[in-house]
Amino acid sequence: MKLGRLLPGAALFLYSLTCWAQDLLALKSQQAKQFMAQGKFAEAASIYQDLTKAMPANTGLRMNLGMAQHMAGRDQEAVATFEPLLKTQSTPPALAMCGISYLRLGNASKAVDYLERAVKSMPADLELNAMLAEAAMTAERPAAAAVAWRTLTKAKPTEPRGWLELGRAYEALAEQAYLKLDRKAQGSAHWLALVAETRFKQQQLRSALSLYREALTKTDRPDWRENVALIYDKTGHADWAAIERKKAPAPIPCAKPTPECHFRSKRFQTAAESVGDMPETLYWRSKAYNELARESFSRLSKFENSPEWHEFLAGLYRSQGKSTESIAEWRAALEQRPNDMNLAKELCATLLANKEFAPAEINLRGMLEKSPDQPELLWLLGDALAGQQKMEEALTPLGKAAALAPQVLPVRASLGRALMSVNRAAEAAPHLEAALPVDRDGSLHFQLSRALAAQGKGERNAELLKKSQELRKLGEEAEQTGEITPPKP
Repeated sequence: MKLGRLLPGAALFLYSLTCWAQDLLALKSQQAKQFMAQGKFAEAASIYQDLTKAMPANTGLRMNLGMAQHMAGRDQEAVATFEPLLKTQSTPPALAMCGISYLRLGNASKAVDYLERAVKSMPADLELNAMLAEAAMTAERPAAAAVAWRTLTKAKPTEPRGWLELGRAYEALAEQAYLKLDRKAQGSAHWLALVAETRFKQQQLRSALSLYREALTKTDRPDWRENVALIYDKTGHADWAAIERKKAPAPIPCAKPTPECHFRSKRFQTAAESVGDMPETLYWRSKAYNELARESFSRLSKFENSPEWHEFLAGLYRSQGKSTESIAEWRAALEQRPNDMNLAKELCATLLANKEFAPAEINLRGMLEKSPDQPELLWLLGDALAGQQKMEEALTPLGKAAALAPQVLPVRASLGRALMSVNRAAEAAPHLEAALPVDRDGSLHFQLSRALAAQGKGERNAELLKKSQELRKLGEEAEQTGEITPPKP
């Protein structure tokens, strides 16, 4: 009887205890919200950590924990909290914060994945689009960057930065299409014509003429004939240009919506986005993206006093081999943005191209004092030292750069070359091997053959030397050895 009388009281006590615990959790939750409102994010994160332990199934609390961790700058913890939640949920603020945390952690590729999802939910958020554009270019995903920059330039057409970056994204997409064509159909008519067009733009007219002629032996096209005629016009051979134009076949009729027809109708975006990876499709895709880039840079030219315009001209002059003019433009841009690390880095790269190694070294050492673990700065410093024949000294920054960014093949190439110069063939070989995809003049294939031979591993020598010769032939400046000769009968 006594026990029976006690049961209602015990139940009441347990109920009161449960209510007290719930009140305590509610109080702590309210306190965490107040900390968030006051900007005390670390304190809020600590409370939310306790709350999620007490209520692990409460996804709302876990979201709040991730947000507090992100706002407190605890990015590694934030992404660990967000990731499992965002696999099944698409909460835009959480997606954005997760992406930004990954960006701050240096994982641009992961950042793009989350920022793209966030932008789909909040397409009008310009700040979010800007972060996506930055992350996408860093992650070498220019397609995502171009979409974001199109949004930004449409919303803010008077800001020159958008037009510069949109043009760069299109240039990167054009390069992607070319590299795919290079892998799939190097030596094909369309590959030859695309390389010829690049040489033509760089005023390497003899080289361009040679490549166009080879392309025409494989496929006779009116536009390629016209480009040959333009080369003759530019070199003072109007009579030869007339002959070439007479030989041109009739234009191909546009009976179907092909990439070429879209391009000829100036539907460049449609041509660029044509599906497929046949050589012809890749050729027109690359050309279309280059035209889109040209249109963006044309819009940029309306802001001729802006640092962005000087920056664009500096890059253009450098690509044309006009290093002195390029250096002047980088300096003009830096006058307006003296603390811009990227502009200073590009100036150093151009100084190196102009063989001004000592000034580049001085500038780079100053920059590395502020950013000692920046792989690109280390790489440039290594090249500046190598240019002064300070090979042993160059190995330190180059080795550190390769360790920090092993996926950046030009860095591996520079390290491999430097190691070969001090007779460390066994160490050089893996770096040279990794860098072969970026060999444009045959030198890396040649150096690798030497490195392997020095170790008694000469089985691949014939193959490597043959490829080296092929690349050297393709990369030779026809300006030095060739001539502008009349059309063949």
